[in-house]
Amino acid sequence: MLKPPVIANIALFSYIPVFLILLKVRSVKLSKNWFVPIVAIYFGLVVATLFALFLNGADSTLSAKDSFFSVLVDVLNPKNKRGKVLFGGYFGLILGLFLADFFTRQKKFSDFLDISAISTSLLFSIWRLGCFAGGCCYGQPSETFGVSFSNKTIAYTHLKNTALVINNATVPLLPTQLVSFAGDFAIFLFLLILFCRNKTKYPYFYFFAHAFLYGLGRFTVEFFRIDPREFWGVLSMSQWISLVLIAAGTIFFIKNRKEIAESFRKND
Repeated sequence: MLKPPVIANIALFSYIPVFLILLKVRSVKLSKNWFVPIVAIYFGLVVATLFALFLNGADSTLSAKDSFFSVLVDVLNPKNKRGKVLFGGYFGLILGLFLADFFTRQKKFSDFLDISAISTSLLFSIWRLGCFAGGCCYGQPSETFGVSFSNKTIAYTHLKNTALVINNATVPLLPTQLVSFAGDFAIFLFLLILFCRNKTKYPYFYFFAHAFLYGLGRFTVEFFRIDPREFWGVLSMSQWISLVLIAAGTIFFIKNRKEIAESFRKND
């Protein structure tokens, strides 16, 4: 299997061509917007790194001595090993899209968000393969569906002084990374099919559909993970954020249900 940094770079670069292809499908001029996914990826990396600094605890490769400027520069280095938090990347992508739209004054933010939602689904799914290769984000012990992680993985490092390590590998652990990969890729295919078949052009539909579906999947998978994470009370940080995404998606679809239904009827 490819090394985690290689898979992470594949995930990041997959976002750009998908974004540009879907811009063309939506008849948005590429000549004026070719740089938008690049800006989004850059800010995604920056915010993902900052999330790691403030929220990832002992797993973060950052320290309080790191300056904000060093983060801005170092994310451009493909060999950097700074920790990153996926939800940070999610919000960073949105920030990058907003800034690109604001400074170019194109008023295409809804198109950018909808297209990014589909591209992000693919990015997240491939990224989870990197998590699997590196052994992070692992699940609870499972003899039925478990996978043992070697002594070269993060899972082994975390668990080496516990009963969950035998000889040079962990006991079989639920591969929650692969569950997340499958869920994210299913979301990607679902949204992509709707988009390419022109089922609806209702503003922000794909963005909130992704927020709801991803939030639901992430909230559920988190219950089966046992790797070190930031917890706020009884739920992990990611679960609280997932609840916000689920609520936002639910409110959007309830509030705009008639208009969305009409948009689907027009394109049948």
